[in-house]
Amino acid sequence: MVNISSEAKVGLFVLVGLIILGYMSFRVGQQGFGLKNGYTVRAVFPSVAGLDRDASVQIAGVEIGRVEEIQLQDGQALVTLRIRPNVKLGNDAAATIKTHGVLGDKYIELAPGTNTQAFLKEGDQIQQVESQADIDRLLHQIALIADDIRGVTSSLNKAMGGERGEASLEEIVENARLLTKNLNALVVNNEEALRFTLDNARQLTDNLNRVVVTNDAKITDVMDNLKDASKQMEQTFAQLNEITGSINRGEGSLGHLVKNQETAQKLSQTMTSLQEVSDKINQGKGTIGKLINDEQTARNLDETIKGINRYVSKSEQFRTYLNYRGEYLFDKSDGKSYVDIRIQPKEDRYYLVGVVADPRGRRTVKERITNGVMTRTEEWEKDGLLFNAQVAKRFRNIVLRGGVLESTGGVGLDYLMLNDRLKLSFEAFDFNSDDDDRAHLKAGMEFQVFKHIYLTAGWDDFISKRSNSSPFAGFAIRFEDDDLKYLLSSVPIPK
Repeated sequence: MVNISSEAKVGLFVLVGLIILGYMSFRVGQQGFGLKNGYTVRAVFPSVAGLDRDASVQIAGVEIGRVEEIQLQDGQALVTLRIRPNVKLGNDAAATIKTHGVLGDKYIELAPGTNTQAFLKEGDQIQQVESQADIDRLLHQIALIADDIRGVTSSLNKAMGGERGEASLEEIVENARLLTKNLNALVVNNEEALRFTLDNARQLTDNLNRVVVTNDAKITDVMDNLKDASKQMEQTFAQLNEITGSINRGEGSLGHLVKNQETAQKLSQTMTSLQEVSDKINQGKGTIGKLINDEQTARNLDETIKGINRYVSKSEQFRTYLNYRGEYLFDKSDGKSYVDIRIQPKEDRYYLVGVVADPRGRRTVKERITNGVMTRTEEWEKDGLLFNAQVAKRFRNIVLRGGVLESTGGVGLDYLMLNDRLKLSFEAFDFNSDDDDRAHLKAGMEFQVFKHIYLTAGWDDFISKRSNSSPFAGFAIRFEDDDLKYLLSSVPIPK
């Protein structure tokens, strides 16, 4: 067995340690602290003074890579960064050169970006870069600031120095004291008014907050509409630009008119002819000239036009409506139908005629005297139609009606709401002096759901003693004369 001295053992141990240390240094230098399998990205800086190769790359103070290489490219510094494979950088990532402390080593701080849909890949370049100001530039800026402070101090010394400056300073202090005193007095004397003003401001703020919260959806809709309008305006301007370009190129009728000299000459001749005609008219020549220059002719023409306008205005106000209304009587399990024609010569007046089909029919009471004894009989007409003929007058939101309602005398009252889309109605008719009978009372409502479609509901003959009372629900269809013209014109005519 070979005996090894203690010195040899120590030397061998040191040699092995040096070999291991060298190998680890080589591996660390080659792998970059486990970054051999990472990916590289690039960044171009105007200057990287003080930044060394193998410098740290960090996000939020955590190291995620190293500087692999620094090269010169077109007068700027091209820095290659090796990033750990588990770190993803968005294509809007940013790189900044920073320093540890005031005199520490420089490193690169990365902002990973907000785009989580597109990430940087191997060899991609970071577009957003920022170089931190170096110490020399900071010191130069500090020197300039010091010079400015020195200038301001010198000016203050000149302004405030001496007896005049002291007097001015005392005057300023005295004015400030008086101003403070006056402000205190103003606040004390107007404390109630100030408190009232502050309360109003607080209430106004609360009201505005409630309005904004309550109408948040409406405000959002308004903003969306404004955005849509803006887009439409952009499209309109683009189309105008296209039209202007076509005109400048001489395309189309207008472009041909602007660019073609022959056309422009013909237009000039036409304008000359029109000027000659205008001169003749001004001189009272011809029929048009006499019409314009003769006062009596002009007055007659004016009266004629006024008469035509009055006729047209009345015809425009005159409206005709065709209405169908169907009601289902729940207690009778049957339907009641109305067909009406409403003639409206004015906005606040109309006439209504129509027929009614009531499954309950109409009762007729006949009295006969036989041998001095009076007998009464009731006859029911279930197959016959009932008639409506009414005159209506509107007062603001209230409409009063009167005339014949379902073949008897009666009155009606309508209350209109929601821009006439909702109507509450009450009718009273078929008045009878018989103690065993009561008037026919009807109450209901009508709501417009579409342009020509209405929903109805209510209670018909709700105080009847003859078991005719019944709730109802139904619908109505209403057409104006213009709608009827359109419908009739759309119907095919058989050949």
